[in-house]
Amino acid sequence: MSYALPGIVFASAAAGFAPGSLWLSKTEAKAGETLKIFTVVYDSSLSPIEGDVVFTVDAKDAGTQHFKLNAGETQIVSSDWKAVAGTHTFGASLKNISGVAGVANTQTNSVNIAVTEASPSPITQYTNVVTNIISSSSPTVQNIVQKVASTTEGWRQAGVDWLNKAIYTDQSLATSAPKPDPEVLGTSTSNVVSSSTAQKGGFFASAWRYVLQALLFIFSLKILFYLCLLVVLYILYKIIRAVFSGRRP
Repeated sequence: MSYALPGIVFASAAAGFAPGSLWLSKTEAKAGETLKIFTVVYDSSLSPIEGDVVFTVDAKDAGTQHFKLNAGETQIVSSDWKAVAGTHTFGASLKNISGVAGVANTQTNSVNIAVTEASPSPITQYTNVVTNIISSSSPTVQNIVQKVASTTEGWRQAGVDWLNKAIYTDQSLATSAPKPDPEVLGTSTSNVVSSSTAQKGGFFASAWRYVLQALLFIFSLKILFYLCLLVVLYILYKIIRAVFSGRRP
């Protein structure tokens, strides 16, 4: 990606990097974020030039951008980099220059930044909190939790198996559903009945398949399953508490 900045002339040399022209879109970043590396190239000669800007991170190639400059033109050239935790050094160099004999500043200045670890997701934070609570509890509480977990894990696995079979059976029935015989119903009647049946069956069948697929997704992810289970149990607790509190004189 490049941006033209015409009218800026560097008379000290025919072409090259502008002094101190390397910078990043962020000076602080977390792992997983996408940063942009920027630099500026110029041509103060009387003829157009072109070449490649090779961006480096920790002295390793991190992207190459081709550029073309008319006489007296300046461009901003950029490249993307996905942040990795740690301290990194960024730079850029010019390669494969053509159209001009003398090139100055073929290397940019270097820039150092520190990238921190990404924050854990809410589900991971919740899981860590629950794990810490359980590990710090008494042996009796830990045994109860382990027994409940082993029981519910069996339910989860059984649910995954049942949902897989249900989705497969539903798809098989959808592809092998019998069609009315036009010779018995007549051509026009057959078309109307088939269209109506397909619309009704298609809508409910599609909705049912979406429900099964959503449940399979929840049951397949252990963390998501237990999170949903806790939410359901909490809602049931609230409902039961409201019902019994309403019966008190």
